[in-house]
This record gives sequence, structure tokens and C-alpha cells, in this order.
Amino acid sequence: MIDQEWPEFLDKLDSDPDNAFADFYKIALRVLKSTPPVPMRSLPSDDIEELTNDIVYHCVKDNFRILRQYKPMGKPFAAWFYIIATNKCRDYFRSRGRRPQTISIHGSANELSLENKLRNPGNNGEKKYDLKKLLSFTRVSIEKLGDYCRLLLEMAADEFTPREMVAVLRLPKDHNKKVSDDLRECRRKLKKLLVDEGYDIKSLLAV
Repeated sequence: MIDQEWPEFLDKLDSDPDNAFADFYKIALRVLKSTPPVPMRSLPSDDIEELTNDIVYHCVKDNFRILRQYKPMGKPFAAWFYIIATNKCRDYFRSRGRRPQTISIHGSANELSLENKLRNPGNNGEKKYDLKKLLSFTRVSIEKLGDYCRLLLEMAADEFTPREMVAVLRLPKDHNKKVSDDLRECRRKLKKLLVDEGYDIKSLLAV
């Protein structure tokens, strides 16, 4: 069920909401336990349990409002949920006036802090920019790039490395470089799209 693009519970939101919730809850727990979002990894167990409940409630409240926004993207539902969970984790820290601890990703060429991971890995000197701030101003434009680019860009803005993207998207383990190259191309397309539509990137970043 965790690898499905369209889990069966999504068809039961109206006809059988109790079972829909139960099935979604199982998926949410499996994702959050097997691959917890980066900000969650620095929390003690009690806080993790509280945050897990917050994430689940966020998705099911108001008659499954968040879950009803899901659209198939050619990737598992779990990948979309992972992004929702990561964003909720960031809200959790902001609401408590805390920042997640720096976390290293062991096994990579370098152990990268969250600050470093926010930047484009291996961009060969290309000028770096605040992707999260750009995305917050260009939601309409980014839809034109397609679901795959949108997913990669949003994951990069939420501090995922290509290695983590590969794991979340259930891609072959040797796809790190391909995902990194794809992400770099998506960034290039986003910048070109903004320029073509008359955006001043420097002005956007200064806001």
C-alpha cells in the first residue's frame, strides 16, 4: 500500500471515512517511522509522537481537506505525504520558537548541515539562490514545469538532498546523480520561466 500511487483509502473518504482514516493512519506511521522528515529526527520520542499526531490530524481534519488535494504524479502517494509531513514539521518548530538541530547525512561524500543541504548540490559554481522564497512567490508559474520538476523543486526547498529524494521516491539507489542533474535542469527551467514572464529574481529574493 505504501508504494501505491493511488491508495485505496482515497476512494473511501466519503463512502467509508472510518476505514479510510484507519488505512491512511497505517501509511502515515510507516512513512514517518521508516523515513522521518529531517526536522523530526532531532526530537525526543515524546515530541515525535506529538508531532506525528499533529501531522495526521492536519491531513484528515475538515473532512480530509488536505488528502482531497492529492493528485497522482507518477510517484507513490507516500512521496507526496512526505512533503506534507516535512512542511508540518517546520510549522511545528516555528510555533514553538525552536529550530531543528543540525543533522548530518552519513555515508555521503561530505556530511552536510541543513544549511548546506538547502543549496543545490554539485552546481559547479552556478549562482545559488533561495529556492523556498522563489517558490512561495511563483506557485502559478511552477505548475507549468510539470509534476516531476515541481516535486523535485519543492523537496529541494524543504532541504532534501538528491540521496534523500531517491529514497522517498523509491527510485533505484544509483539514481542520485540523475536526480541531481534533473534538479539542476528544473532550477534552470524555473529561472528561465520567471525571466520570460517578466519576474525580477533579485527583487523577489529581496522581499
